[in-house]
Amino acid sequence: MGLAHRWRFLRRYVCDPHLVGAIAPSSRALAAAVCEPYRRSRRPVTVLEVGAGTGAVTRYLGSLLGAQDQLDVCELQPDFADILQRDVLSAPPFATAVAQRRVRLLRFPVQELADERRYDFVISGLPLTAFELHDVQDVFAVIRRGLKPGGILSYFEYVGLRKTSRALAIGKKRARIRAVSDYLSECIREHEFARRIVFQNFPPACARHLRFGSNGSGNGRAVSSIGRPF
Repeated sequence: MGLAHRWRFLRRYVCDPHLVGAIAPSSRALAAAVCEPYRRSRRPVTVLEVGAGTGAVTRYLGSLLGAQDQLDVCELQPDFADILQRDVLSAPPFATAVAQRRVRLLRFPVQELADERRYDFVISGLPLTAFELHDVQDVFAVIRRGLKPGGILSYFEYVGLRKTSRALAIGKKRARIRAVSDYLSECIREHEFARRIVFQNFPPACARHLRFGSNGSGNGRAVSSIGRPF
């Protein structure tokens, strides 16, 4: 990713840190970790990327995209969506897939996703700790509804961010962060089956992989490193 993209990302963060949630795009190492279940999958599959930003993870997804795979890229922020359309999706390896409508850019919140859409993988870069609890719950409800049986949600969070944010915040902000953190911790305990901490990122981040279902997954007992088979 070029310096121009990094500068745009930093500038957007300064203007709206609560919605951007990071001061720099994700590293390739983090992109690889969060996309690992998709990389290991049998094809063809359908993939949804949520909160794509300037396309750091999107570019890595392009290196994995199979000839019959379908990818929807969801990005609400107009500046980032323009970069995705102009600099990422209009160039190889995406251009042909976009022309075939196997790759689409969705410029609306994931909460507005059509009920009939179903995905094998959802990969999220949303800054969940910046949201209100009801927004996080809505996002997870839409993702769970949109995943096919056995589908996987992969997302990342910065190491120690929730704990640090709670410690530094005061009043209503601290209560909001605590409520969101408690909700995420519950989802992790019940549904996470693999994770990996990526130190080759600024700041270091943890890629988490969740599988929802009637029988749950993981339940806090069978979490593996991402290096093991899924």
